[in-house]
Amino acid sequence: MLKSYLTVALRALRRQKGYAFLNVLGLSVGLACSFFILLWVVNEVGFDRFHEHGDRLYRVMRHASFGDNTYTWSAVPKPLAETMETDYPEVEHATLLSWQESPLLTLGDESFREEGYYAGPAFFEMFSFPLLEGDPATVLADPTSVAISEAAAARIFGPDWRTSGVIGRTLTVDHRKDFQVSGVFADIPDNSSLQLDFTLPIADFIERNDWVEHWGNSGLELYVELKEGASAAELDPKIANVMNEHHEQAHATLFLQPFEDMRLYSDYKDGQLVGGRIEYVRIFVIVAAFLLLIAAINFMNLATARSGQRAKEIGVRKAIGAGKGSLARQFLVESVLLALVAFVLALLFVAVLLPAFSELTGVDLAVGEIDPRFLLAGGGIALVVGLLAGSYPALYLSSFSPVAVLRGTFRQGPGAARLRKGLVVFQFALSTLLIVGTLTVYLQMDYIRHKNLGLDRENIVSMVFEGAAREQYEAFRQELLQRPGIQAVTTSSQNPLDVGNSSTDPTWDGKDDEDDTLFYVINANYDFVETMKMELAAGRAISRDFASDSVGYLINERAAEAMGMEGPVGQNLSFWEHEGQIIGVVKDFHMGALYTSIEPTIIRLDPSDGWLLYVRTAPGQTPEALASLEAVYGQFNPGYPFEYKFLDADYEKMYRGEMVMGVLAAIFAGIAIFIACLGLFGLAAFTAEQRRKEVGVRKVLGASVPGLVALLSKDFALLVVAAFVVASPVAYVLMSRWLDGFAYRVDLGPVIFVVAGLVALVVALATVSVHALRAATADPVKSLRYE
Repeated sequence: MLKSYLTVALRALRRQKGYAFLNVLGLSVGLACSFFILLWVVNEVGFDRFHEHGDRLYRVMRHASFGDNTYTWSAVPKPLAETMETDYPEVEHATLLSWQESPLLTLGDESFREEGYYAGPAFFEMFSFPLLEGDPATVLADPTSVAISEAAAARIFGPDWRTSGVIGRTLTVDHRKDFQVSGVFADIPDNSSLQLDFTLPIADFIERNDWVEHWGNSGLELYVELKEGASAAELDPKIANVMNEHHEQAHATLFLQPFEDMRLYSDYKDGQLVGGRIEYVRIFVIVAAFLLLIAAINFMNLATARSGQRAKEIGVRKAIGAGKGSLARQFLVESVLLALVAFVLALLFVAVLLPAFSELTGVDLAVGEIDPRFLLAGGGIALVVGLLAGSYPALYLSSFSPVAVLRGTFRQGPGAARLRKGLVVFQFALSTLLIVGTLTVYLQMDYIRHKNLGLDRENIVSMVFEGAAREQYEAFRQELLQRPGIQAVTTSSQNPLDVGNSSTDPTWDGKDDEDDTLFYVINANYDFVETMKMELAAGRAISRDFASDSVGYLINERAAEAMGMEGPVGQNLSFWEHEGQIIGVVKDFHMGALYTSIEPTIIRLDPSDGWLLYVRTAPGQTPEALASLEAVYGQFNPGYPFEYKFLDADYEKMYRGEMVMGVLAAIFAGIAIFIACLGLFGLAAFTAEQRRKEVGVRKVLGASVPGLVALLSKDFALLVVAAFVVASPVAYVLMSRWLDGFAYRVDLGPVIFVVAGLVALVVALATVSVHALRAATADPVKSLRYE
C-alpha cells in the first residue's frame, strides 16, 4: 500500500513541477532557518549545564538599596565566604573568585598574557573543570601555586609539555612573584560562563588587597555548593541580613542565584529579576515557529488552490471504490514526501552556511560536532510540519463529491477562498511583525552608536598600565607627548564608559544623616577631563598648577543634583577621609550602558590607582600614534607585550549581543518575506489561470494592460494591508517592551510602521505583478477561442 502511495505521489509531483519546487524551496528555507535558531538556542540553554553538581551550585548575590534605588550586584565582601562555610551547615563548599584578570605569566625571557581568576582552594572540587594533572582538593591550597589550562601549557611550555612535564615548573606573575605549576586542567568548553586559562590562589589576591577584609568593601564574587538535599529557598531567608549584621551601612539583602541560570537570567530592576538573555531565546524560538508556520501555510494554500486540477482524479478514484481515509492518506504521503525532501535540502543549507552563522553569532559550531539527537529532532520537526501542512488539504481534497466532479459541476466553495486569504493575511502579518522588529533594533543600535555620551570616545587608545612605565609615569608621559600622533595622555582606575566602583561615603555641608545616595567613583590622573574631552558645566578641571587639587574633586551634574547644590564649585566635600573642595562640575556623561540612567559620579585625583592608560591620538594619525606608543612602551617596559584596545570598540562590544540579534532579525525578516512571497507567487499564478477568460473578455471590450494588472493585484494588495492592520498593534506592544529595557532609547514613531507596511506591500505587489502582467498581455483569442 505504501509503495502505491509513493508511486502516485511521485507521479503527481512530476506533473506539477512548479508547485513542487515552490513548496520544497519554501519548506527547506523555513526548516534551515529554524535549525539554525535551534542550534543557537540549544547552545544558549546548555550554558553551564555540564558541571557534575551543577544543580547544587549557586552564586551569592545581593540587593542593595540606596536612596530611591535598589541595585543588584554579585560583588560581596571577603569575610562572607568564611561565614557561609562555618555558620550554615547547608553549605558543602564556598569559594571566592576575583573578577577576570589578565596578568603576565613569564617563563625565562618569554611572557604570555593569559586570562583567568584568583580562586579559592575548593574551586576545582566545586566546578567540573577536569584536571589532567594535579589533585582538585590541593591544587590551589598552596598560596604560591598556579593551575593552567592545557592550551596555556602548550603556549608556554611547548606542544610536548606532557612528556617534558610541567608540574613544579616556575612561572613569574607580573614580574613580581614566582608560582609553581600545581595542575593542568582541560580547556574550558565554549558554553561555560567562566572562561579561564589559569587560576591563582585567592590568598595572593587578598594579601595584596587587604581592603577586601572589611565587611564594608565588596570586591569579590562568592560561589557556594549546597549539600545534597539542601534547599536554596530555605537558605535564602537565613542569609538575607548577614551583611547588615556585620556592617550597618550595607543596606543589603543576600540571596542565592542558581549557577546554571547565570547566563540566561541576569537582568534585575529595582530588586526584581526581569529577564536577561532568556528574552532573546524566547524571541527566536517564536521566530523559528513563525518561519515554519509561514512555510507550512504556503503548502496549505497551494495545495487547496490546486485542488481543482486534481478534482477529476479524486472523482474517478472515489467512483471505483477509494474511501475518504485512503485518499487522505495519499495526500498526507505526498505532503510528508515533500517535507522530507525539504528536510534533506535544509540540512545541505545548514552544512554550507554553518561557518558563516558561527562567525556571525560567535558560537563555535561545526557540522561534525552537531549532536545526532539534533538531526533526529530536525527530522521530527520536518515530519510534523509535513503532517500539519498536509492535514487540511488531505481532508479537504478527499471530501470532494465524485458525482459533482464527474458531471463537471464541481466548484470550490467560498470557504476555501476565505481560508486562503486568511492564511495570506497571517503570513504577511508575521512578516510585517519581523520587519518592524528589525527596523526598531536597527534604529536603536544606530542611536547607541551616534549618541552623544558626554565625552569623545573616538581616537582613544586604552591599555593595561603596568611595569616601569607606570612607576615612572611622568617621564613616560613626557616622552610620549613628544612623539608623532599623540595629543593627550592620562590614567584612571575605571573605564569612564563602564564605571563599576561606587560608595556612599561622600559627605558635604548640610548632608542629611539619613542620606545614603550611592556615588560612582573614578580615581583619575591629571589631564583626564582633557583627554576624554569632557565638557565642563562649571569650574575647571584638576590641574598641576594648583597644589590644593590633590584633594580637589570633580562631580557630574547628577551628583550636584543629588547633593542639593545649586552652586557646587568651592563647596566642601569629604571622601574616604580626605577633606577637599569641589573645583568643577562636568556635564553628565554616560558612565554605564544605555540600559541604565546616569548616576551621581565623582572624579578624584589618585595617580597611584591608575592601572588603565588612555592615549588620545590625533585624527587621521592613528598608525603614527600606535607606532609612537609601541616604541615608548617598549622603551620603558621591555619584556611586556604591547596590547591595546580602542575605547569606541569597547563601547560597541557592550552591545554586541543586541547587534548580533539585530542582524539575525534582519536576515530572518527577509527570509520570512521571501517564503511568504513564494506562496504568493503560486497563488497569483493560480488566480491568473482562474481568471484567464475574464481577462480575455475585458481585453476584447477595451480594458488596458495597466488596468488589468491593477485588477488582478488589487485583492492581494488588500490582503497585505489587512495584515499590516493586524500586525501593527502587536508589533508596537512587543517592541515597546524591548525598548523599555533601555533608559535612553528611540521613539517608536509611525514612520517605522509605515516603512514596514510599504516594504511588505511593494514586495508583495512585485511578486504578484509577474503573473498579473503575463495574464494582462496574453492574446485574448487563445483564452476565448472555444467559447
